[in-house]
Amino acid sequence: MDIHYTVGSQKTGDGAENLPGQALRRQEARSLIDAGATKRVALQEAISLVRLGVGSHLRVPHEEHLKDPRTRAVACAEALASGASVTIGGEVVTADRGSAGVQTRDWEAACEAARERHRLLPPTTGSAGRGTYISPGWPNGKECARLAHKLVYEMGYPQSEVARIFERIDGYERPTMWTKQGINRILREEYEGGEFRFNTESGATSRREGHLHLLGAPLKVMAVLGDEGAEAEAKRFADGLAEPHSLVCPVDPGHPEQALPKIMQTIMDHGSFRTLYVTSPNAVFSSRMQRNVVYDLALFRGVQVVEDGTRIDPGKHHRLLREGTELFAVLRIRDNATVVEESRSRAHARKTAAELHSQGYSFREIAAVLDEEAIPTSSGRGKWSASAVAKLLSSKPEDDR
Repeated sequence: MDIHYTVGSQKTGDGAENLPGQALRRQEARSLIDAGATKRVALQEAISLVRLGVGSHLRVPHEEHLKDPRTRAVACAEALASGASVTIGGEVVTADRGSAGVQTRDWEAACEAARERHRLLPPTTGSAGRGTYISPGWPNGKECARLAHKLVYEMGYPQSEVARIFERIDGYERPTMWTKQGINRILREEYEGGEFRFNTESGATSRREGHLHLLGAPLKVMAVLGDEGAEAEAKRFADGLAEPHSLVCPVDPGHPEQALPKIMQTIMDHGSFRTLYVTSPNAVFSSRMQRNVVYDLALFRGVQVVEDGTRIDPGKHHRLLREGTELFAVLRIRDNATVVEESRSRAHARKTAAELHSQGYSFREIAAVLDEEAIPTSSGRGKWSASAVAKLLSSKPEDDR
């Protein structure tokens, strides 16, 4: 299935009129056309659909929708690493060929970093028994319900459209055909069954750096990677700190239960590490890029990184590497929760409309702005009209409930 990513309101000429019927369209706010990948809600959703096995082709109709070379490199590299094919305008983008306007060196670095992040932190399969929220391919009923919840309450698709999406791409045998009533039933039954609740996360929280908001933050553990003398060296370093660690944990990167991917999973999802202490980095990491990716992911999560007794300066990360880190981090959260974006809420639509109305904008002009900014209508379908804006401004916040 194609994921059609476009910036601004749908107009003739954006390519949507030529798409096959099974394509899904994700619309970005026009004000974000120059923003980086981390701020682009619809771009994150588009790549998230690829990661979850809903889409296999990311299609961007115009080059200007990803005109910043760094953002284009990072977004395309992440989509390719997730298994998608990518087309920008009429250009097919591959890891070997890159994209016009992106320097070869930056393109190669973005692709290598994206592949390394996926090797270190691959999507967990449901059979691994690690509490995966939605696995690629979503093979069981709970994951189907969670994906349906995400499509309805995060991306605004009606239940009937979600049923059509499932029917087209579901590779598993189910007891009944997918229908609107079937989607409503699994949402209700899985929620009311009491076995789990649909995880929700605010968009602002999903993009937070640091680790203090994660459950394991109070533990303050030091993870140690290196040779036989690494633990003793790390303890000497820890003893010189004003605030002690609760535990110094030596890790053998070759041990099947304590491999580097497990360390990175703990750093990204749990937050119990305060320090990552590394000795003999050439022996620990398979490549310079792996070292850079590990360090930047840790620094993004607020973990101090110390290499052979020297702290790594968090302010010296490469901008392209950091944007890739930030995008990967928010996509990882989107795999595991329904992300509710404040910028798409009815309250935000009302506030925006009221501000524009006070500046003398007509209802029709306000409707055009709301469409350009990809703010959903009250029903979540169709485009804004002057009458819909008038109704919105006459309503009260308590009417939203």
